[in-house]
Amino acid sequence: MTSLREIRESWRSEHPDRDFERVRPLLRLSSLAHLVPAFQKAALAPHELSPSEYSILGALRRAGRPRQLQPEDLYNALGCTPGGLTKMIDRLERRGLVQRMSDREDGRRARIRLTTRGAAIERRAFADYSDAAERLMAPLSDDEIGQINSALEFLSAIFEESAAAPPPVEGAGRLAEVRAQRGGGGAEPDHAAGREAK
Repeated sequence: MTSLREIRESWRSEHPDRDFERVRPLLRLSSLAHLVPAFQKAALAPHELSPSEYSILGALRRAGRPRQLQPEDLYNALGCTPGGLTKMIDRLERRGLVQRMSDREDGRRARIRLTTRGAAIERRAFADYSDAAERLMAPLSDDEIGQINSALEFLSAIFEESAAAPPPVEGAGRLAEVRAQRGGGGAEPDHAAGREAK
């Protein structure tokens, strides 16, 4: 995979009149978009779950008792298509992790319920995923973790506002909310300027 340093140097050579500092965070996110799913797959592999399948089990658990949701609630939460969700639910149902149930108020609709076996698998998968995340992030200090969380919160707010229609009123919106929570500033700068992400 081409490193961010190589991309930056190429841009500097081809476009010396441009400042790409505000593009660099997006390049880092693009790189992480490949690395994070691989980490998730490896952590969940012992449970024979894909990250999306685990998300279904987690969403049902978080729904509270009786741990069931309608399919539209799930594909809205997961951001997947109804067809894709149906295939994942079929796989989970064959393993006995979820169960389709008729809606008491509308017999034409189904609800997806987390089974006892599914709840047990979800708990074990969550524990393994959490342990893997702890090991991955162990080299970072608490301050560094705080800086990362702060920066990602700002980026999330920017994307949320960019996707909003109509644009938020100036001084309002998610970005202003994050700034207020953070005391008006952004993430603390990383003074280890010599380090470059690969």
